Amino acid sequence: MNMINSISGLAPFPLLILLGIFLGILKIFDLQNARTFNLFIFYIAIPCVIFEAVTKSNLEGIKFGLLASYFIMQTVAGFIAFYATNKFFSKTKAEAIIWGLTVALSNHVLIILPLSNIFFSDSISLHVSSIIVMDSVVLISIVILGLEYVSRTKVDLYKYSQDLIKNPLIIAVVISIIIRVFEIDLNESVVEVITTKLAQTTMPIGLISMGVILSHYLNNIVTKLTVTISFLKLLFAPLALTIITGLTYQFSYPNEFLGTFLVSLGPCGAFSLALCAAYDVNPSAIVRAIFVTTVISLFILTLFVGITSDIT
Repeated sequence: MNMINSISGLAPFPLLILLGIFLGILKIFDLQNARTFNLFIFYIAIPCVIFEAVTKSNLEGIKFGLLASYFIMQTVAGFIAFYATNKFFSKTKAEAIIWGLTVALSNHVLIILPLSNIFFSDSISLHVSSIIVMDSVVLISIVILGLEYVSRTKVDLYKYSQDLIKNPLIIAVVISIIIRVFEIDLNESVVEVITTKLAQTTMPIGLISMGVILSHYLNNIVTKLTVTISFLKLLFAPLALTIITGLTYQFSYPNEFLGTFLVSLGPCGAFSLALCAAYDVNPSAIVRAIFVTTVISLFILTLFVGITSDIT
């Protein structure tokens, strides 16, 4: 019964992607529409997800040691992806950096966070949310700095700092922290209603957008590159996280570790598509890798949810 529940609970994710593919094939939506969807997600929906994660979560329950373990895993997996795509697949340094981010990030906003809210306890959802915030502030900032370094003859750190401050994800984190520090009560307020409704649009719009983009790149989906990326993302990353956490913390926080491990099982992060547009990188191979890892990841997540939902 648990396996049936997990299958039915996960069914909306692939169905929304298929809907996007269908709409793209019928030319109801095109790549320009998908870009508009992604801009809405980046500037509006995901900041609302972060705002809710920070303002509504019990931050005292976060195990920062587990976050550190996860970040170390991301760094290792991302660097291997960067090296492999640059040296063995002859990608430019800018594209290789984006590939590194594609592996380091999980699609936690569109898939893992909604899944954790459906099947798992609040403590697990809290750790999924904390990874989203960490990625938004730390990992993406480091990657953008790297892209600035390899894409320009001279890096303007002042301009980079200005752009970073204007980043909607970071703005959402800062505003959320201010509200927590000053203990501003937004319960049942207009702000809470609006941010909640906007946050709920992230998953359906994001997955449909992914399908629309994929509808233009349905050929040559399985290649040596997509197989390599799938191995790094869905086998190496969870295994590395388990080893790092076991050696460092001896799994002292099993329930919280389940949350971080759940994120590591997610597919490649779709945020890299936004960076492709910003740094003039062809997204076709990255879209294919995201799709392949999404299909495999949904199968793995179905098994994982079916096995662990009773435990939690």
